[in-house]
Amino acid sequence: MIDEHEWRSVLQVVEDGTFSAAARHLFISQPSLSQCIKKIEGELGQPIFDRSQTPLALTEAGRIYVREARRLAAVARDMKKAVEDLSALQTGRLVIGSSHTRSFCYLAPHLVAFHRMFPGIDLEVLEGSVVQLKEYVRQGKVDFALLYAPLPEREFSFLPLLDEHVCLAIPQNHPLAAPYHGKQPLTRPVISFSALQGLPFIPLKPHRQMASVYEQLCRQTGTQPQEVFVADTIIGAMRLASLGMGATLVTDMMMERQEDHEHLLYVSLAEYVEPRHLLAGYGSRQPLSQAAREFIRRLQES
Repeated sequence: MIDEHEWRSVLQVVEDGTFSAAARHLFISQPSLSQCIKKIEGELGQPIFDRSQTPLALTEAGRIYVREARRLAAVARDMKKAVEDLSALQTGRLVIGSSHTRSFCYLAPHLVAFHRMFPGIDLEVLEGSVVQLKEYVRQGKVDFALLYAPLPEREFSFLPLLDEHVCLAIPQNHPLAAPYHGKQPLTRPVISFSALQGLPFIPLKPHRQMASVYEQLCRQTGTQPQEVFVADTIIGAMRLASLGMGATLVTDMMMERQEDHEHLLYVSLAEYVEPRHLLAGYGSRQPLSQAAREFIRRLQES
């Protein structure tokens, strides 16, 4: 009942919700997986899954089995990290959780530099929403994830990375960019969000954190820009802005990493917006590997 192949198979079924999907991820046939689960259930003397429901649901015995299997997975993961640390960063694996935006604008150059310095470390970025990233940390799927403060202290430990400040990206053909004649001043201009009243603007979809900043500024200043398109990501909004569609909210971190500078004017907001504190979040009971500690150190020093 403690065969690693068996309990990892159960965990994969729980994650995917169906035997067919789990079999694909495990690179085995569905009949083989079903036979494996039935063997475990035979040893337990009780079913693990309620097969009358779709997706599959756990029985009470199944919940206990999965709880203990996750503990075994954590022990196996920590043991592997401890052994890898003995290699002094010569070999190992590092999995980082990040949003697509952070991967593109923030992580990419650090990944390249880290790989050049430690080519024996296999790097992987697991992308997802904020909710998904937190769950990846809880499940031990990532060594750490890029998350914003605050984090639940009972579940997460963290190391600070940087503070992001919200600013505006305005296309060069935008009315507010006219005084600057297509050039970014050495000192970033400051304007009030209220200047966007009735002017083309690209907000983000409601589930994005920047959408709440936009709504806050609209309420605070009594301003209603002309929403010409609702983008799913900041990268997408910036690209549309660079093509002249409208202004959008970005962070100064993204401003430094993007390639559309010649098409955009960056301005600071007169209104106060709480900085976003970017953290490297990891499980409170999940020690950081040496590779993770080294990568985070490099992020902090950049």
